[in-house]
Amino acid sequence: MRNGPSGASAPFLSRTLSRTWIAWETQRRSLGLARILGAEIRLFLHKGWLRYPRCLAGTAALLSKKPGNLVFVQNPSMVLAAWAGALKGPLGYTLVVDRHSNFAHLSGPGAGLKRRLSDLLSDFTLRRADLTLVTNPELAESVERAGGRAFVLPDPFPDVSAWRPLAEAAEAKPRAIKEILFVSSWAFDEPIEAAMEACRRLRGEVIVRITGRAPAGYARLLRSAPDNFIATGYLSENDFFAAMAHCDAVMAVTRREATLVCGGYEGAAMGKPLILGNSRALRGFFDAGCVYTDGSAADLEARIRELMNGLPAYRSAIRSWLDRRQSDERERLAALEGALAALAAPALSAAGPVFETSA
Repeated sequence: MRNGPSGASAPFLSRTLSRTWIAWETQRRSLGLARILGAEIRLFLHKGWLRYPRCLAGTAALLSKKPGNLVFVQNPSMVLAAWAGALKGPLGYTLVVDRHSNFAHLSGPGAGLKRRLSDLLSDFTLRRADLTLVTNPELAESVERAGGRAFVLPDPFPDVSAWRPLAEAAEAKPRAIKEILFVSSWAFDEPIEAAMEACRRLRGEVIVRITGRAPAGYARLLRSAPDNFIATGYLSENDFFAAMAHCDAVMAVTRREATLVCGGYEGAAMGKPLILGNSRALRGFFDAGCVYTDGSAADLEARIRELMNGLPAYRSAIRSWLDRRQSDERERLAALEGALAALAAPALSAAGPVFETSA
């Protein structure tokens, strides 16, 4: 899912340790948080068959120069998080892992050998990190069951001020046929075929534009899509947010549990009502200005009609929700700074400080 940078700034309560943020891929949540937290960003973006040896060697060389520092790493990559955890003892830094919603191991028993090995590596990273950042309390519970320390930090809201005039202009001209932007990564957990069928039933009422580059396996399905289901292909950041400003609502539906979708943050930041999945995590965080669906064609159709019939009320609700959540975001960032300050004090850290896990 897409993530957006934030215009927020954190109240820096502790600068006892210098801060370095390491990533092996460009993931917007982590890079945005790095800027907010004042960390030096170091990216290792090697490609090809030598990618892992080069990333491992470059990361080790960098970490060897950071004794006593506060080191953040992004997970994914799981290999990066495990490598940083393994080197933490001999190199002597404090480790924070940004795990966000990267918890496929929550799929439960019955997984194959590869999945079980991944779970073992995941648990190792959770135990070795001094602190693991996650997006919701459900994931925090999973971290703590594995022997780690969790801190709940939802994604920062993106700064969409550049596109807000477009959104205001679109809302000033109501349309008979409403438009929905389906923020998609074309992943297995998204009800893409069901959304097509819902659109077939909503011809003349709704147009759905689905973002992202469709995998080749979807070519046949797209050829049979109704004309009110439109694949945009890859969009630049400017085109993506311009399309979001133009729409009446944002759909970001996943069937995965314990996952907060980034399209939800982006749509809410733009003041757009949301169509989301029906998980406990989504209902708990996005608790106003939204409708929730089980992802079936019939339920998608019903929830879209429900939202469009009450569009002004849903718009008002999502904007009130955004004001409340942005205030919460500032408080969470301040609480995180307090947790980082505790990590910077060896005596407090040795005593096992308690970190907040409520959202």
